[in-house]
Amino acid sequence: MEWVESLLKRSCDKTLTKGEVLHSLFHMIEINENTLNHIQSDKREYGPELEELKQTEIRDLDFHLKYYRSLVNYISSIPENKIIKQE
Repeated sequence: MEWVESLLKRSCDKTLTKGEVLHSLFHMIEINENTLNHIQSDKREYGPELEELKQTEIRDLDFHLKYYRSLVNYISSIPENKIIKQE
């Protein structure tokens, strides 16, 4: 995941800190969880085509949640001194 380290480094060089990147990811997780819960709790019947679309959306949201959580875990494991050059 060198690209993640590179992106995080560029973010720190510009404006964002590791904490800000993590905060942004936590926000995305929260939004996706809320959307997923809303879709799953909607019990209305729309017919087979829309039910298939609903299931596709659930799978997509689940994938994104796993992806964002893995990024959080990975970024959290990177030591600060590896991200920011010590001068």
